Order: sequence, then C-alpha cells, then structure tokens
Amino acid sequence: MSADRLLEETLMKRSQQKRITSPLNYKERVFVLTKTKLTYYEFRAEKKFKKGSIDLQKVRCVEIVKNGGGVIPCQNKYPFQVVHDSSTLYVFSPSPESRNIWVQIIKE
Repeated sequence: MSADRLLEETLMKRSQQKRITSPLNYKERVFVLTKTKLTYYEFRAEKKFKKGSIDLQKVRCVEIVKNGGGVIPCQNKYPFQVVHDSSTLYVFSPSPESRNIWVQIIKE
C-alpha cells in the first residue's frame, strides 16, 4: 500500500441502479481510500480498471446499515452506506471489524 493510501481492500458493491431497467446485482471491487477520494476498481489479471470515484468533500453521510434480518445475497454480510451528491453507494464488508474501520476512517 502506498503512503497516500489509508485503506485498500476487496469489498462487494451493490449496483447503484442509475437506470430504471438496471438489474440489482453485487460486484467485487477493490476499494482504495486516500485522504481525498474513495475509488473503486475492477480487478483483472494484474490490472486495475477504475470503475468509480467519490471526492470525500462531497460525502454527506457514512453509516452502518442495519439489515433487520433480511437476506443479503452476497458473501460479504456487513453493509455500510456512503451518501454523496444525490446518490448512495452500498458497500459490503467481509467482517464487522473491517466495516467499522472503513466507516470510522471515511468519517474522519
């Protein structure tokens, strides 16, 4: 991990459903948090393809999502949300510890 990276981990991301006909799906992405951006990448054969980025100044809220016993259809069962601009990014972590670290550092 380079000096400007605060966190880097493979997490699951829920589709943002920007179009009415978009299917709801979950994709594995490499998330990288720096002091100014949260960026996620598609990872293929030693190359990272940037799929999205959020300027941390535009983040309005970061919170742990309470599931209420509903089924989470991906292998990572610990969700949190990042509310920015007019959109919400749902991210799923493999453990509660990992989720807490991401939420805490993004909030800072």
